[in-house]
Amino acid sequence: MLHPHAIPNLQSRFAVIASVLLIVVFSVFATLFELYYLLFIPVVLGLLLLVFFYTERSLLFFGALAPLSINFDDIGGGFGISLPTEPLYTLLFVFVIFRWLLHPEFDRAILLHPISICLLIYLCLLWISTLFSTMPMVSLKFTVARTCYIVLFYFCTLRIFSSFKNMHWFFKAFAFTTLLLVIFTLSKHAADGFVRSSSYSISWPFFPDHGMYAAAIAFAVSILVVYSFAGRHFRIPLLSSPAIIFLLTILVFGIVVSYTRATWLSLVIALLVFGALTLRLRFKLIALLLFLTALYGIVEQDRIMFDLEGNKQGSSDDIEGHVKSASNVSTDPSNMERINRWKCAARMVAERPWSGFGPGTYVFQYSPFQKSNELTLISTFRGDMGDAHSEYFSAMSEIGFPGLIAWLGVVLSTLAIGFRVYYAHQNGKVRYTVLIAMLGLITYYVHGFINNYSQYDKIAVPLWTFTAVIAALDIYHKEPLDNVRETQKK
Repeated sequence: MLHPHAIPNLQSRFAVIASVLLIVVFSVFATLFELYYLLFIPVVLGLLLLVFFYTERSLLFFGALAPLSINFDDIGGGFGISLPTEPLYTLLFVFVIFRWLLHPEFDRAILLHPISICLLIYLCLLWISTLFSTMPMVSLKFTVARTCYIVLFYFCTLRIFSSFKNMHWFFKAFAFTTLLLVIFTLSKHAADGFVRSSSYSISWPFFPDHGMYAAAIAFAVSILVVYSFAGRHFRIPLLSSPAIIFLLTILVFGIVVSYTRATWLSLVIALLVFGALTLRLRFKLIALLLFLTALYGIVEQDRIMFDLEGNKQGSSDDIEGHVKSASNVSTDPSNMERINRWKCAARMVAERPWSGFGPGTYVFQYSPFQKSNELTLISTFRGDMGDAHSEYFSAMSEIGFPGLIAWLGVVLSTLAIGFRVYYAHQNGKVRYTVLIAMLGLITYYVHGFINNYSQYDKIAVPLWTFTAVIAALDIYHKEPLDNVRETQKK
């Protein structure tokens, strides 16, 4: 694990300065003699120095760059990559593992925390499922990447987030890079008149999908919403509120013209959860309502589908019409295809209920499970049009029922701890910090019902970092027991 207060000593600083001077000299030499390919060497050396001497700061900084990373779909061998972030995360992961092997250290408070236990179970199931995968190399790549993200942006940042300063440094940096991305994208979209047809690819090359783009923005929206009305708790001047609200408006407009119905819905649900927190509703009651709703949906699914088939509203540039099309499951190709993918996932888990087909394999394995009467205009047998379109169905089909239960355990334990921390604290700084993390996570948990993007750095970084914030607040910033009891009596 990383130590949150590791500061380079004087000798280390001299080493950094000397190394930087050598890099500068090397760069000048390469430029003067037009050996430009050699400039790659000082860049790599500089990154190695940064990671070695400032590991914690590098992790937060590289994480905040996720919205601005550029996607390359195929770099050979069917592999894609996001630059510069994925190589940086790989470098950090290797360094963290190497340092841990030299100095093994276990923090019981972290490892025994409920969220951490659920995540460790989830990771174990990922690796077990990989052993029984129908496509071992695909699953190994997927599982290594998922492990890397969770280790770096949950377990490592959890220690770093023992400091409020580090939490809010990341929040501000992530919001800033997201704003840069949205402003750039909106400037491109404005040239097309903000029409829906261009929204699907307007965020390229930063985002391959408009749904992922909107889901990432929603994390930043939660940050600026809280800063706009509770900034005083974080030493943000009151006079800054109008500027923050203006920036928030830009983000919300970016989501609106992304035409991503899932994110629109997720923001509404996040607002309802904020209302529940204000009313001090217990999480157990909310969880029970969700369970009963899901149970009703399963029992009455045929009647619900029959009722929904009466809606013929198609996707539209008109916002109201586009919202109504969200429940059109009879003529809207996007909705019909999503249901087709979900039914495939259900058939897949029925065939392999305990281990699934292997992490990351759905896109390659679902095709034989399609039925001719369920195919749509955008159905494909080549696995080139997305995967399960749901974090929950994806976990179920790829890791089996145990994987779905483990994923739900991560979601529910995180929300339960978030509610507990929010209710137990009188300290506004703690309460509004956990509110930022909870609202951001809820937007993705809701979005995750109809899309799955957590395998991409754009979503994985805020997803696991916001989760680490909630765990860190529960571990390192507990209220005195007397205060908690007094709060629970009210």
